[in-house]
Amino acid sequence: MKKPLKITLIVLGILFGIYTVLGQTDMLKMYNIPTTANEPGIKLNSKIFVSNLAGYENGDFICYEYENEMLGKHIRVHRLLGIANDIIEIKDGILFINEQNFDQTIELQHFYLIDLEKFQELLKNGIITKENQAFRIEDKMMVTLLDKVAEKNGLSDQIKIEPKNQANQIIKSIYNQDWNMDNFGPLKIPEGKCFVIGDNRHNSEDSRYIGLINESDIIGTVIKK
Repeated sequence: MKKPLKITLIVLGILFGIYTVLGQTDMLKMYNIPTTANEPGIKLNSKIFVSNLAGYENGDFICYEYENEMLGKHIRVHRLLGIANDIIEIKDGILFINEQNFDQTIELQHFYLIDLEKFQELLKNGIITKENQAFRIEDKMMVTLLDKVAEKNGLSDQIKIEPKNQANQIIKSIYNQDWNMDNFGPLKIPEGKCFVIGDNRHNSEDSRYIGLINESDIIGTVIKK
C-alpha cells in the first residue's frame, strides 16, 4: 500500500473513531429533521448538529427524548421557551415569558385565511409555493405563511387566531384549563421542567399538546442547523 493512501486511511479511521465516541456520549450528534414543526427556524429535511457540551437558554433549539404509543421512544427538536420559575403565557398568538414579548425576537409562521383571488395572486407571483401548506375552507384558503411575508402583502389581519376561552380538548386534558394554541396560560414552569414550542406555531406538536418536558430528558443543544 502506498504511503499517502495509508496515511489517508489512518486519518479517516481516527476521525471516524472520534465521531463514534462523540456520538455515543452525546457530545456531538447529527440528526435529520423530518417535520415542518420548527420552520422557518429549522427547515424540513435539514441536518442539525447537537451537543450536550453546550448550555441552553430560552430561545435555543434543543433535542429531547419523548415517548408515545405511535412512535415509542424517539428524539424531538423544539425551541426552548420556558425554564424553571418562568411564567409562560400566549396571548392572541404571541408568546410572553415573564410578561416580556419573546416572539418579537424570532421569525415565525402561522396559518392565514385568505381570499381565493388573493391566494391565486400570491401563487402566480411565486410568494406562495408548494412548500406552503394550504387547503380550502369554503370560499377561502388556509395557508401557512411567514409572518413577515403576510405583513409585506397586507395580510396580517388575516391570521387565524383561536379565540380566548375556546378550549382545545387535548390541551385541557393536560392542563385542566380552557386554553388553546393561541391563548395559553399563564403557567409557571416548575423545577425540573421545561416548555418547548415550534416556530411553525399552528403546526407543531409541542408542550401545548404533550405537556412540559423533563429537563433530564434534554439530550443537547442545537449548535448548527
